[in-house]
Amino acid sequence: MALGVAAACLLAVSGARAGGQAGGAASSLSATSLTFTPEPVGTVSAPQTITLTNTGSAVLNIVTLSVLGPDFSETNTCGNTVAAGTNCAIYVTFDPLSYGTGTGTVVITSSASNSPQTVTLEGMGMGPALTFSSATVNFPSQLVSTTSPQETVYVSSSGDEPLTIANITVTGPFNSNNTCVTSVLNAGGSCTISVYFTPVAGGPATGQMTIYDDAYPATQTIALNGTGADFSVSLTPTSNSTTAGQSANYSVSVTPIGGFSGTVALGCGALQPTLACSFAPSTVTVSGSSPATSTVTVTTIAASRVPPGGSRRMPPGGIWLRPLWLWILALGFAGLAVSRRKRAGLTPACAVAAALLLAALTMPACGGNSPKVATVTSPGTYAIVVAGTTPAGSNTVQSTAVLTLVVN
Repeated sequence: MALGVAAACLLAVSGARAGGQAGGAASSLSATSLTFTPEPVGTVSAPQTITLTNTGSAVLNIVTLSVLGPDFSETNTCGNTVAAGTNCAIYVTFDPLSYGTGTGTVVITSSASNSPQTVTLEGMGMGPALTFSSATVNFPSQLVSTTSPQETVYVSSSGDEPLTIANITVTGPFNSNNTCVTSVLNAGGSCTISVYFTPVAGGPATGQMTIYDDAYPATQTIALNGTGADFSVSLTPTSNSTTAGQSANYSVSVTPIGGFSGTVALGCGALQPTLACSFAPSTVTVSGSSPATSTVTVTTIAASRVPPGGSRRMPPGGIWLRPLWLWILALGFAGLAVSRRKRAGLTPACAVAAALLLAALTMPACGGNSPKVATVTSPGTYAIVVAGTTPAGSNTVQSTAVLTLVVN
């Protein structure tokens, strides 16, 4: 008896399932593919219609209804449900974004037993079109303030109509010249754009090239990337102190930026006359990412006495205390001048004055040189510029740091 009841229950459940499936939702489509006539790029075609019919006895629930493919779009009257025995319309348009064949798919998922359902789409975009050899131009590391070798971009007219390029602009630390602007490229024709990189600072640099033409869309862009190579100069410590006559040392680091590699010469800017600086070494080689180091020594001058053999000061009384024999010699010159005054055409007074003047002028030579003035570095704070310089063709690239020296 129990087995009979169980069997009856199983038959009832099976019958209910079978009846539910037979009376459920089902759908059909009026077409499984659509082909559009050629359409000019940038325009929208007339719509083509797909009819979706609920062929079942239950309400058809629409889960998703979408178009895959950038060249196609759709609108519909289906909403979220389609009643049994009714239908709705799906309108598909072709709006090509570029020249050439475009493909897509309409995808419908629903509560129908034959879900999902698809419709394949195809169309041809027509008109002028532009393609270029690369969407990105990458430059190797380039020394700042110098111009790189050219990178070339090849532009082609890839549509079925002539292409006209009106203008090309470049942003960032890049520049270009070309054979493209104002020229008309027939289908299959090409032109070239030469791009250059002139970094103004160390590190990564970006820019963009924009091409203005009559293709669709009216502008195309190319990304530009590069790295500026440079170096920095730093000091440790930045401030030091010493006394006149002594020296102070600073460590100099030359650090590469953006893959800089090269030789850097070190030197000091304009110095006070009583200061001097020297480097050990005076030239460093930088490569990769590790800094190169040197030592700068700043030397001062102390007060000093007049060295032996230097100047002798005039004794009190000045010229009147010269040795007696010098005055006798001077009077002898005066007498000689008087005796020969007639030949020289001088009066006695003039002759004597001339002789005395000659003696006075010659006597300092017998007394020694002018006094020498000793120099010394005065107490105070001095700012000194330390510069690293590297050749760069006809230019130079330089980086500086400032050290402070306190003289006590």
